Order: sequence, then C-alpha cells, then structure tokens
Amino acid sequence: MKIHLVNPAFPDTFWGFRHVREYGYRYAMANLALPTVAALTPREHDVTIRDENVAPLDFDVAADLIGITGFNIQSARMFEIAAEFRRRGKTVVMGGPYASLCPEDCAPHVDHLIVGEAERIWPQFLADFAAGRAERRYVETEKVDLALSPTPRWDLLDFKHYGRIPVQTTRGCPFDCEFCDVIVYLGRKVRQKSPDRIAAELEAVYPHVHAAGRDSIFFADDNFIGNKAHARAVCRRLIEVNRGFPRPLRFSTQVTINLAQDKELLELMAEAGFHSVFIGIETPKTENLLEVHKVQNTRRDLIADIKMIQSYGIFVWAGMIVGFDHDGPEAFREQLDFINESDIPISMTGMLNAPANTPLWHRLQKEGRLLEGYQYRDQADTNIVPKLLGKEELRAGYVRLMNDLYSYENYGKRLCGTLAAIRRPPTKRRKKFSAQHAAYNLQRLWTLLRYYLLTGSRERRRYFFRVLRQIAKTNPAYLKEALWHLALHKHFYRYSRILAERLDLDPNHAPWAMQEGFARAKGA
Repeated sequence: MKIHLVNPAFPDTFWGFRHVREYGYRYAMANLALPTVAALTPREHDVTIRDENVAPLDFDVAADLIGITGFNIQSARMFEIAAEFRRRGKTVVMGGPYASLCPEDCAPHVDHLIVGEAERIWPQFLADFAAGRAERRYVETEKVDLALSPTPRWDLLDFKHYGRIPVQTTRGCPFDCEFCDVIVYLGRKVRQKSPDRIAAELEAVYPHVHAAGRDSIFFADDNFIGNKAHARAVCRRLIEVNRGFPRPLRFSTQVTINLAQDKELLELMAEAGFHSVFIGIETPKTENLLEVHKVQNTRRDLIADIKMIQSYGIFVWAGMIVGFDHDGPEAFREQLDFINESDIPISMTGMLNAPANTPLWHRLQKEGRLLEGYQYRDQADTNIVPKLLGKEELRAGYVRLMNDLYSYENYGKRLCGTLAAIRRPPTKRRKKFSAQHAAYNLQRLWTLLRYYLLTGSRERRRYFFRVLRQIAKTNPAYLKEALWHLALHKHFYRYSRILAERLDLDPNHAPWAMQEGFARAKGA
C-alpha cells in the first residue's frame, strides 16, 4: 500500500521565519509528527512525506491513502487539501492536534479520523484499512508510554529545507494554564523517554543534520523541565553524546520560568550546548496571570529570573500576550517596558486567543465572548471579544507594540543587554572541518552583510555598526549567536510592518518607550 503524508502550509506568522528564507532554508523547522507516523507504519507499506511549507503539493500523487496532520492555525488549509484529494478519488485520513481537539469539525472533511496520540491506533487503523474493514474513527483513550514511540523516519525528509530539526524527550506539562491546548491533548502528567533513548535518537538523526550542514536541534517538548530530575539526567547524557560528534550539536527548547531557580540545571544545559530557550511569560501583570491560572509566573521576580537564565549564556525568547481581561490601553506600554527592561531580544508577542476546547474557550463560550465564524487572518487577530478594549483598539495597539519592539533601537538595545548579562564563558568544543557547514555558514554571513551593508537605508547600516561595536565591547565570545539574532531581526521587522500596512498604520510613529541607546545597555 502507498501512503502519502501531508503537512499543510502555515499562514505567514512570526513562527515561520519566511522573511529570512535567503539564509539557507525554506521553513524554520521540520514537522515531527509525520516522520514519527511514518516510523509507526509497517515496512511493507511505501510511505512518502510532503511538507507544503517547503514544496507544492502533488494532488495527483500515486497513493492509496492520504494522511493529513495539522494544528488549529492550519485547519482551514487542512480542509482545503482534504477536499481536493477526495475530489480526485483519494481516501483521506486526518490526525494530529487539531483533529484530536476538534474531531467534530474535522469528521465531515475526511474518510477516517485518528483522535489522540498515534502510537497504538495508527498501526491498528492501517491493519483494518488493508483488510477493508477500517472504521470512520479511531480514538486513543489513554496517554501513550513514550517507549512505544519509534525513532522518526529521518530518511524521508530533506534537511536542507529546514533551519532546525525537532526531537522530543517528553510529552505533557504539569501546569494548568487556562489558554493552553497541550494539557487538553497531551495531559498534565509528564511522560518521558530515557536519556539513553534520546541519545540514540540524536545519533540516528546526526548524519542527516551533518550532511545538510546543520547543527541545530529543537527539543519539541511542551516543557523540557516539566520533570527536572529527568531534565538533568538528559543534559548529562547530552554532554556525553555531543563529545562524540565531529561537530557538536546546538540545542534549544521550551521551558518554564522556574528554570531560573535551578542553577545546577542551568549549568548542565549550558554545558550540553543549549543556546536559547522559549519561555511563556505572557504578561507582567499579576492579575492577568492569576486570571488564566499561570500561577507559576507570580511567585518570583520575572525580570530577575530572566537575567539569571541569560547569565548562563542561554538566550531567552519569550511568549507574550496582550488582550487579557485586565488589559486596558496601558497594557501595550507595560509590555514594551517589561520586554525592553528584561532585554529579551525576541518576543513572540500575540493577541490572546482561545484555542478550541481549552478551559479558556469553554469559559468565554459561557460568557458569550467567542466570535462566531472566526478564521485566522494574521498575527493581529483574535477569536475573543476583549473585555476592556474594543477589538480594533486591541489590534491597533498590538501592531504598534510590535513595530516598537522591533525598531532598530529597541531590538539592538535588548540584544546588547542580553550579551551584557552573560557571565559564563561559552563551552569550548573541538569541531572538525566540514565543507557543508562552512558553505552554509558562509552563505548566511554573506546574506547578513549584504542585507545590512548593501542597502539604501542609512538607518539600517548605522544600526548594524552600532550593534557590532557594542558586541565587541560587551561580549565578543558570543559573536556568532549575536550575528544570528541580527539576521533574524529582518523577519520580525518586516512582518511587523506588514501588519501595520494591513491596518493602514504608520510603523514609524513615535514609540511609547524612550530610546535608551546601545551604550546604556545594562552592564555595558
């Protein structure tokens, strides 16, 4: 049997880094679900994968079964793809996060539906399908032991298309954030793979990463430190396995702010090769955090905790949200001041949304505050009726906030501030020469220099040289990481301006925050 697995295109968002594709990849990160499902498929079947984010779909592909996955934000495209394949006589099965959270939405669009984690029910579905007795819906009623999850079929991906490759060490998160769909879909009990199993997966993926000239692995955990004892054991194993690679891997992941309270774990992560972490900080307002049950962020000084993590040479990327019930017109200035003061270079700031079937979604449905017929348009959008702000007031304030965050002055100040906070020298590792890595890095460097120097914008050139001078004075040991953040700035700067153009706003309005200048970055 021929099985064709499809990952639909994402809309243009902050997450996809589409505006920096010239740095050598077509999409920010590969999809982990499809190579995992491919590995769950018995080898007598022929499996192919197509990621619409890096290549157009072939609706005439020779296949007996089309499998489609996707998140909430991909749902509209999932349904379009399913309809086109079915119009051409193909049998379509759908699974993944959105199908599991909203099976009733998906069922009319497909022939078969996989609800829940796939490790046990996907092989059962395939056996039934091959025998001609497949049911319309297969539901996993329990949380899967991750020992059952196989090493993904990395041979089915072209790694040159991606900036980072995902590997998973755990599923689930112990916290109870009201807006989070992870706890609905994967649960609050943290399930984990053994450190040796994780090392084996890295050894399996390494030849593919190395051949493509890449070195960046993203641990696609809901919360890498959900079980801190396990995280420490994993880091110790990562240190060992990385020493055996010709060119060590670099790691990033998602954590919670309580990482700052564990200096042993911070040191292990830095030694293992973690260069950045994404943290859902959400808001500096305690009443907002309590409103959505994010109590773990109310127990300490958030800025002090961020600085602690940065001091280990680990760059903090933040998830921030505006549009909570306690957010009035002052919220945008508060967010801007907080992010600038904490020197978080990259803030994935968004408007509060209520993913389907989350506790927040159910609460707002009871209050009559969910917008009917909502479909995602862009980052400046929400399915919620705000409480203290009009929706258009919220959108306009959000877009101005984003343009302020990614102004040259503010971004450069935060980047230099992060470098100034670092107290730990980078771990020195031997690296054997690799023509693939050299070519990839030289291409990225040339593209970076071309963007900042071969430009008619004096402001852009001036910003580049000012940041470089500050890096040289502050922390030249982290030059490579700083240059990569300079490269990424183009994406956020451009996308913020696209949002402003859509709302007919002036992206060059006078910012709310004072422009402090690079020389005043703390510690410089």
